[in-house]
Amino acid sequence: MNLQEIIDINLLQKIQDSYAESTGLAAITVDFKGNPIAEYSNFSGFCNCLRQDPQLIENCFKCDAYGGLEAARRGTFYVYKCHAGLVDLSVPIIVKGQWIGSMQVGQARISDEEKDKLDFIVKESSGWQENKEIVDEYNKIPISSLKKIEAAAEMMFYVINHMFEQNVINLAQEELQAKNQQLIQQMKVQADLEKALLDKQIRALQLVVNPHFLFNALNAVTCLSIVENAPRTQDVIVSLADIMKYILTNYNRLVSLKEELSFIDDYLKLQKLRFKDRIQVFFNIDEEIKSIELPSLILQSIIDNAIVHGIEPKDGNGIITIKGYPMGHDSIIEVTDNGVGITKEKIADILADGENMIEQTGQMKGISLRNVNSILISHYGNDYRLSISQNVNGGTTVKLKIPNKYDREI
Repeated sequence: MNLQEIIDINLLQKIQDSYAESTGLAAITVDFKGNPIAEYSNFSGFCNCLRQDPQLIENCFKCDAYGGLEAARRGTFYVYKCHAGLVDLSVPIIVKGQWIGSMQVGQARISDEEKDKLDFIVKESSGWQENKEIVDEYNKIPISSLKKIEAAAEMMFYVINHMFEQNVINLAQEELQAKNQQLIQQMKVQADLEKALLDKQIRALQLVVNPHFLFNALNAVTCLSIVENAPRTQDVIVSLADIMKYILTNYNRLVSLKEELSFIDDYLKLQKLRFKDRIQVFFNIDEEIKSIELPSLILQSIIDNAIVHGIEPKDGNGIITIKGYPMGHDSIIEVTDNGVGITKEKIADILADGENMIEQTGQMKGISLRNVNSILISHYGNDYRLSISQNVNGGTTVKLKIPNKYDREI
């Protein structure tokens, strides 16, 4: 806590100037280190002359410092004689029991009789009495009474401390209001997040309810294909049923790479019905990484993007290669296609931070590459961002990194 943070310095200067003008005393406000935070008010010519001497000015600073410390120790104003015999007083500024500075007031003369009632705060200086100019300035200072000086000190003690206490209360109220506003904003953000989460849960529930219906219907159609002796149709329906079962069972969960590859095999069977021999898919996965766990549908979504956005717009046949291998504590999976490729601007857009939400991608509602990247970051951290690059001979390579050991569900 410091003076500058509590009070308007311009206002303090006006109060100090008015006080000095009304009492005829000099005044200056300092922080707890003795550093002035305002300009001197009504500074006497005598003290200005004294402070031209290096030794005397040092004694002036000592008087101010010791006077401030003694007033802080007493917890009230302190009246004393400076080294030159003038009467000074220190008014401590105490806020919540903490001494944060003081107003140094004085440069006053009193009668010799009253002066004997006060002690020098430091050793009395000598020598200046031989300087006529300084003595003339000393004699210009009007003689006041000790009672008047003490009354002025008491008045300033109550005024200045009340003012600072009130300012601290106002600052505390402003801080409380700011915190309340911040809390209200946080509550609003939380409410918006909860609403967004509820919307996602509703959408997710819709995705789950519809597959349940389709799965039951597919079982009935499979039985019909057996009765009607249509083995090819039966295989397709079984693959589609396995796909729906996989989605229902593993939604929002971790699965082994082996399970994801089995799901992808069923998915590719359905794609080959449409594209026939136009698409060839090759797998080169090290056996040792097939046990790693990754978020379900992640790899399938990358392959789906390669087919829909890479191979489908391309003239002629397309090739997709899925390669997997260990690298230290992680496993790397690369999906490479020879499709139409991707622009650098599109790559930057995909890899930009975005909301992890279900989007339309390809022929089915699934997870876009942007969402795949968001899931990987939120699940594993920034070191596991998706990597997308343009191939030299055309096409795109999407690379993802998965830690070999990870046991938290998405």
